[in-house]
This record gives sequence, C-alpha cells and structure tokens, in this order.
Amino acid sequence: MGRSDNVFSFRFQTNMSAFDELVSEMIKGRNSPLSDSREVRDLLGRVYDERCHKASHYRDAYQTRSNLQSKEDSASYAGWITSNNPTSGPYQGTSFVWFPGNEGSVAVLVVGTDGFGSDAQILGRPGHRRRLKALSRIHNGKIWVKPDLLDIETDVPSIVSSSWPEIAAALKSYSRVIYAATVVSDESDGDRVADLLDLFFDEHNTPFTGAAKDRWNARTNDIAGAIFPTWTESDVQLLLRERRFVVLEGPPGTGKTRMAWNIASGFPSSTRIQFHPARTYEDFVVGLFPKPSEGGLAFEVRPGDLLKANLAAAREEHVLVIDEINRADLGRVLGESIVLFESGEADRSVRLPHTPSGFPEMFSLSPNLSVLATRNTADRSIARMDVAIRRRFAFVDVWPDLNVVVNEGVDIAKALFTDTLQTFTEFADDETLRLVPGHAYFLDPRTNLPLEERVRRVKSRLRLEFLPLLRDYLDERMCGSATESIAGLADRVEARLMDPS
Repeated sequence: MGRSDNVFSFRFQTNMSAFDELVSEMIKGRNSPLSDSREVRDLLGRVYDERCHKASHYRDAYQTRSNLQSKEDSASYAGWITSNNPTSGPYQGTSFVWFPGNEGSVAVLVVGTDGFGSDAQILGRPGHRRRLKALSRIHNGKIWVKPDLLDIETDVPSIVSSSWPEIAAALKSYSRVIYAATVVSDESDGDRVADLLDLFFDEHNTPFTGAAKDRWNARTNDIAGAIFPTWTESDVQLLLRERRFVVLEGPPGTGKTRMAWNIASGFPSSTRIQFHPARTYEDFVVGLFPKPSEGGLAFEVRPGDLLKANLAAAREEHVLVIDEINRADLGRVLGESIVLFESGEADRSVRLPHTPSGFPEMFSLSPNLSVLATRNTADRSIARMDVAIRRRFAFVDVWPDLNVVVNEGVDIAKALFTDTLQTFTEFADDETLRLVPGHAYFLDPRTNLPLEERVRRVKSRLRLEFLPLLRDYLDERMCGSATESIAGLADRVEARLMDPS
C-alpha cells in the first residue's frame, strides 16, 4: 500500500472532517507526509465543499496552490487564491495560505507579490481591518494584524515572527505582504484558522452552508461585539469605586446619561449637573457673588457644585454626575482643583482663592467622592480634553447596542439599525465611526403601547431625529471617505420610511 493510500485510510478510520484534517496537517508542519500537490488540492477542495456553497460560480472563483516541501531553505506554502490569476508564478489580490515550520505552521492572510489587484477595495475598506482587529481581541491577541493592510513595504516585526515556528525562507519571500497571521501548533488553534479562512471566503462574497454557516453567523455577532464592546452598569459601577473619576464617552443616542444616572442611583447620594459654555469656575468650585446690603452691595463667598458634593461625601459615599463634561472650558472651570483628581492620592489639597463659611482653608477631595461624567464624541465643535485632564479620568466607550433594538421587536427598527451599524463599520474611518448614531434613535420609550403604534412612533422618530442627524453629518462634511456610503444609508432609510408597507 502506498503512502497516499495510508493517508486516505487514516481519514476513513478517524472520520475526521476535512477542516480538522487540514488543521492536523498544519500542526505537523514540515513533518506532515502531505506534500503531493494532488493530495493537497483534494484536501483543500473537500474543505471548501464542507464549508461553502458548491455552485460553480462560487467554487470557480478560487484556485488552489501547493508548494509544500520538507526542506527548511524552501518557501513552503499551500492555500487558496482567487481564480482571476495565472495558475503559477506571481499573483495579485488576497489569499489564505499556511507556511509549515519545524513545530507547527503559520496560517496567514497575504497579498500576492504581484500587487493588490481587484482586492485593493477589500484591503482599503476599514471594515476588513476592523473585523481582523476584532478577531484578534476575541482570541486575546493570538492573531497578529498589520496596522495598515495596504502597507506592502514593511516586514512582519521580528518581535512577532520570533514566536512563530521557523519559516525563515517563507518570511524572506513574503514577510512584507503578510497582513494577518496566527500560529497553528495545537488542535485548539483550529478556531483561529477557521476565523481567518472564513473571513477570506466571506470577503469574496462566498456564502457558507451547514454548520459552517451557523458558525460564521455566530462569529459575526462576536465580531460586532468586539467592535462595539458593551459595558454593563455593574461594570462601570465597579470601575467608579476603583478609579473614582470616570467619563462615559460615545456617539449620540447610546444611553450615556441614562447609564450615569442609573449608576448614581446605586450610591447613597448623588448630585447631577450639566456643563455648558457658560459654566464657570465660580459655579463649579468657589466664587464671589454680589448680594444687596444695607450699604448698597456686598459680596459673599459661595461654594460651587464641587464643594457642595464634597461636603455631602464627608457623610457618605457621594457621586457627582457631570453631563456633557466637554461642553465647558474645563481648564477654566476646574482651575487649581484639577490637581486633586488623583484616585490613588487622597492627601492632596489646594488653597482656594476664597473660603466659604464653614469650609476649611485648604481644600481636598473626600475619598467618598466619585465623579461620573458623560462626553458626546460626535460634537466636533468642542475642543478635545487636554492631556492633563484626560489622564486623571478613566474613559469608558459607550457604543450602540443592536440587542436593545432587537429585543423591542420592531422589525423596521432592527433592519435600519443593522444597516446603520454595518455601513459605519464597513466604510467609516476610526474618527467617523465615533459618529455612529446609537440605539435610542430606533426605540420608542413607551414600550407598553400596541406594536402597530410603536412602529408608527419609531418611524416618526427616525424621520424627525435620525435622518436630520445623518443629513447634518453630511452637510458639515464630517464623514470623510465614508461620505458616499453614509449618504446612501440616508437615502435607503428615507425610502424605507416612505414605503407604506
């Protein structure tokens, strides 16, 4: 019996899936007996048929390549490339391949050495990089992702490749064009291989079937959760007790203020204020205010919100909630009190310019006082916080939550919100992503109404609040390279709202 027969006999006896067999061969690395190109292509073909739609126009979109060798000085590899390339030699576009090493392999997404080809639109779209980074977070950094997917001039950093199986020959030839990679040395690594492989097929618009379809649908939800991570109120409350000074920041409509108020309600007492351009040091810390007197006009020293909240904290745990913290000129409003906002140093004190009656001359923050603020990341008219202020607060990103809308059961809201999240995720750069409207625009607060009435009210809210917000983004030229895509989103939403069905 020949070696090839032994391979097929092993498959029959173990009843391994084609994908599990592929991972097994990757784990063996250069020690794998699988080297004949026909056997490799047979395996890759069975992996495709096991996971993807078998219609010819999908299957024919790919070709397989195999150059698996046992010699360490050869650039050994095998995998899938797109079929609009020659069957040998340099190729264009993206591909999924693995490089076998001495102890395991490295599975990679890589650009052909002949350039980007038609896949430039995949690599240049923020959503592709965003999904890869999300997968890296899901797998605790075990998937390496190049910062700029279009960069084919920079090698894989040695600090990264030094932890890989020995693939020096492959790195010599392809290091500059690898843009995502993961080590495969154990069966548990198969999940990461599946993620990179399925992302490759998905980006080329190939539908999945069977268990692979269910798996990718579930992983897509995981990816969305990693792109838009969720903080629970309990999580923030724990952070607030640990760090004392926390800012909830995010796009409009994500429930930052509601979350802040709910968290504050879990403390013995709280003070709620809002910052705006007219807010002053005298309002917030301490100031002189005129008052009538027998002699005409006198001045009294009045404590501001910070001093009042600090006085309350002398008795019990107290939370000062500051809504829209970045709408005021923080440098002027906080003054010298900014020195006190150090969560680990309770013994700091400052001398205020005026001392209200009943307050000590030297002012320090009570360890029972916490500050919880909100910040709207979509308001570009507001100056960024300076570094001295930012470093004193812990910042929590509050993102849109699709599950909140899904749970409301209004189909049009779910469809349009999904479209909104996908549009911003796919086409918005990191700065524009901070504009993505939150779930509040797609909800009706009165959930006790009949479904038909809630649908009507949600449509009205989308027409009168959500669409004007998108149009403002576009009119103010805030959307950058995603302008055309977000304009298309606005048009789709408007058309859907006008549809009587």
